[in-house]
Amino acid sequence: MSFANFVFYPLVIGCIIAFIIESIFRAQDKAPQVLRSMAVRKYFWRQAWLFNIIWFVGYFILLIANRPGQGVMPDMIWQG
Repeated sequence: MSFANFVFYPLVIGCIIAFIIESIFRAQDKAPQVLRSMAVRKYFWRQAWLFNIIWFVGYFILLIANRPGQGVMPDMIWQG
């Protein structure tokens, strides 16, 4: 879980930086750089979503696995 947290935040920051760089290149009308920066942004976006999904799946698996067991009922019938 902590590895997914460790990887997710830099990917989001990288996606934001790539979006800013892509916007700058679009404003300057540089086609080759726009395509490259768009590919980098899409990569960071997909990886961030992937690790986000991995985190949620891992969280729910741990939530189910660490569920407390059902308590033992006392045997009150035979105590008279």
